[in-house]
Amino acid sequence: MSQHGKVRSRERAITALLTSPTIESAAREAGISKRTLLRWLQQPDFREQYTRAKADVLRSATGILTRNAGRAAQVLREVFEDEPTAHQGGRVTAAIATLRLSLDAFELENLEERLRKLEGQDEL
Repeated sequence: MSQHGKVRSRERAITALLTSPTIESAAREAGISKRTLLRWLQQPDFREQYTRAKADVLRSATGILTRNAGRAAQVLREVFEDEPTAHQGGRVTAAIATLRLSLDAFELENLEERLRKLEGQDEL
């Protein structure tokens, strides 16, 4: 397999790992054996690429939650101000979950930033 082919196989494997429910199905989707995928997962460079890809997916998801936090607050405001309706429970639950998850993501990002700053100070 050429170097380019190996890189593409690894990229397909990482994508499959992010979207498949099991190692077996990820390997199948990537067109490699389960044994190969497990071996790659033991290699530090592959694990690092996989970890970065997972972090990118999570950043994207938390970005969506953050963008929807205002809408979630609006839903709660409407529930407080409007006449009660029969099916508000689901909207309220979704709004609360969105706000909680957005806040959790914000706190984690703040903590990461503080750690980066502290680690940078340690190097001085």
